[in-house]
Amino acid sequence: MTPDGTPLRSIELADAVEDFERLASLVEETGERVSVTAGGELVGVVLPAAELAELEHWAQRSPGAPLPVPDASLESIPGPEKKGPYTRYVHADGLRMTLTRDRVIVAEMRSASDLAWLEERARQGRQGYMDPKQSAAFAEFLASQPPSALPKDQSQAPEPHPEEIAVRQVTDAWQRIETWLRAHAPASYASLKPGASPEEISALEETLGVPVPAPLKALWSLHAGVRNVYGAGFLLDDRALMGLDKVVYLYRMKMDIQERSDALSAIQRAAGRDEEKTTVWKTTWIPMCSFGADDTFSGLYLETDTGYMYPWSREDHYRDEEKRETLVTYLEEIADSLEAPSLSTHGKPGIAGGALVWGPPNVPDPDRPWMEYTG
Repeated sequence: MTPDGTPLRSIELADAVEDFERLASLVEETGERVSVTAGGELVGVVLPAAELAELEHWAQRSPGAPLPVPDASLESIPGPEKKGPYTRYVHADGLRMTLTRDRVIVAEMRSASDLAWLEERARQGRQGYMDPKQSAAFAEFLASQPPSALPKDQSQAPEPHPEEIAVRQVTDAWQRIETWLRAHAPASYASLKPGASPEEISALEETLGVPVPAPLKALWSLHAGVRNVYGAGFLLDDRALMGLDKVVYLYRMKMDIQERSDALSAIQRAAGRDEEKTTVWKTTWIPMCSFGADDTFSGLYLETDTGYMYPWSREDHYRDEEKRETLVTYLEEIADSLEAPSLSTHGKPGIAGGALVWGPPNVPDPDRPWMEYTG
């Protein structure tokens, strides 16, 4: 690699796709980047996993927008492909790909524009970081300064709104989860769909007739669900993040059932029968997780007026108020369990076929043996 970070080696895009085994081996053996060109123009760079992890570490410490999410490709995304000891996972944009060996990421290809953005953010992140000695010295300096009074015509800065805090917490927890998936579970990471635009979320709100809480909007803006592929059900209890189209479909289905139930109850009351009204669904319940990307049997919904999450199923729903949790606590529990597996109280994180699977699984898959992740 040259002093400015330009790769010394180069490969045509078609060759990189066709012979990814040689590409992965080259990057792993040399620890160097390889540029990917198409018609003589730079379109991407393959980086060693450790270098990419370092860049993303610093980039996430730079203020501003989160790491970019690739746009979805119009073409069908191929499934994992294995050549020799290496497996290739292609991501949503059809260009980014992750190369693994023995379920360990060795390299990843990023587009030239994404990498330029990432390197600039990492540079800003490094500049804003103070090592422990610098931090201690700065804290000592601040403590030695006399307290400053605000001018009489300047009011105290307002405290952040609780909803704003929740948005930050959801974003931070999800990025911790996504970082872990990228490093340890490429099949699950590859299942993520791109984020939804504000216009798409507004259209969903209009369709449902109910506002979406800001924390859920923040999550959907990062990733609006997962594709129906192996590894998509990586949330607790093997649940998957529902896509916006599935959210609308399930919501309408549940509300239709509720309307029919209400009509039947009205008929029974008119006939003199004192029937108790059955609650199947409420307008303030937004489904967000299901048992599989396209499942309509069970999952979790978010109650918009309280912010709490509860399970739903095809037959009924139940509300355990002692175990209720918010989207923030739910995602933070997942992130904490991945970073400190020994403290997990909701199953143990493990890897099966390159996917995150909470276990031990009740029905082991002999083709994808489950291995507990211990950190």
